[in-house]
Amino acid sequence: MANGIQLEMNFDGAMGNRFKEKLDNGDFQVLVEVNAPPSETDLADAVARFSEIEYLVSAKREINAALAFTDRYAYPDSLDNVQFAAALCRTDRDRHLLCVSGRDRTLSEIEKLLGHAAGEGFKNIIAVSGESVKGDTLKQVQSRLFTESVHTLRSVREKFSASLFAGCAVNPYKYTPCTCFPQYFKLMKKINFGASFIVTQFGWDMLKLQELRWSLFRRSLHIPSIARFLVLTPDKAEEICSGKLPGVHISPDFQAMLRRETMHSMAQFEAAQWRRIQIHAAGARFLGYSGIQIAGLDRPGQINIMLNRIGEALHEFTGFEEWRSAYLEYYARLDMAPYPYRFYEFEDLFSKAHPSDMPRMAYAEIPPLEGGEKFRLNLAKKLFANADKLPAGERYLTKKLLVSCRACPSCRLPQTAFVCPETCPKGMANGPCGASKAGGECEHTSKECIYSKRMRIAAQDNDYVSLEETCVKPLERRRRI
Repeated sequence: MANGIQLEMNFDGAMGNRFKEKLDNGDFQVLVEVNAPPSETDLADAVARFSEIEYLVSAKREINAALAFTDRYAYPDSLDNVQFAAALCRTDRDRHLLCVSGRDRTLSEIEKLLGHAAGEGFKNIIAVSGESVKGDTLKQVQSRLFTESVHTLRSVREKFSASLFAGCAVNPYKYTPCTCFPQYFKLMKKINFGASFIVTQFGWDMLKLQELRWSLFRRSLHIPSIARFLVLTPDKAEEICSGKLPGVHISPDFQAMLRRETMHSMAQFEAAQWRRIQIHAAGARFLGYSGIQIAGLDRPGQINIMLNRIGEALHEFTGFEEWRSAYLEYYARLDMAPYPYRFYEFEDLFSKAHPSDMPRMAYAEIPPLEGGEKFRLNLAKKLFANADKLPAGERYLTKKLLVSCRACPSCRLPQTAFVCPETCPKGMANGPCGASKAGGECEHTSKECIYSKRMRIAAQDNDYVSLEETCVKPLERRRRI
């Protein structure tokens, strides 16, 4: 037996990719999220802290478990996650998933990181544009470079396709047409440029997780998807209820449920979280997800309980209908959408696990452009049709007046429906981040997210191509006036 295991490690670790093979074979996986420690942490100390978790996950035989290493997520400046993961995982690196963040990195720096990951024998990465740093002012956000995941994915496809298997992230928990559709358009762009699997933002509305799978089905795309869930602590529950986590929106009903749970004893509170994870893990499998990624745990004892509970849940329900009844009963049929925003792309969600034919789309009302917006857009189309072929400073004052130009090093207006991407605090030029507010406002300002506006422009022109297909070139630096 020991020789057989060693043979499997040598062969698959060197030649295969067990993470990809499990996705291809439909083997349900559980990824345990590990946050790279702060940069000032001694690497040996970090490895000692997480070694028990790595052993626990690697030794688990009842379910397919592996690690997912975040990058610049929990801390403003963290250890190099490739170096950290390599020090922690001496073998089986093809089982794990590495996040690659674009925050504060140029594309050339990301490519060095990708090369490092491939050289260390890691084979699976998820590209993200990066989170804002908690506590940053608007000016500080505007000063940071966010290299978008689209460009990371394209680099993997063009330079590392033989060694790296790449995925992307999406936030399906959007509840207006102008925030929901741009997420899916950007997802299609990521898939077009090389994403082979998807990891969702965390959330609790299973209708939205089903919506994502049905949206892929409608496009005849069979992309493996992993649903990300968060194990709550009382502090994290309070943070979410207070609306302090960008892009995480819950209903008043669910908020009241969480607040009640925080009033219970710690044992009762934790029991509620374990059951919640069980319900959602089993549901993800019935809805067609290839696995789940669990965030919020950093102690071996907790992780062991969680893995055991998930294993139990995967055997508890015999079918979708039984699970659906348990889910509705657990939540007492409360509304999971953040009132008054409750748009879902399809009408018959939860009627069955998987659509047998083309699902029926719900009516989506896209607010029209107002008169002033139409005038400025039409004038910009005439004046700046070739702005990307001219020096960036050409007609700067006119661009500033009409489209709030931020003096980009190179103008990209014709590729962005004449909405300056630098009017987004993060400079997102290829689609929205996942952090907009429930009504569609930017996470950093009270203004409409530029991709909600672009959705309204696309609806007026009946032209969604640039939202889904056009890859807008990245900046190597940002200039603010």
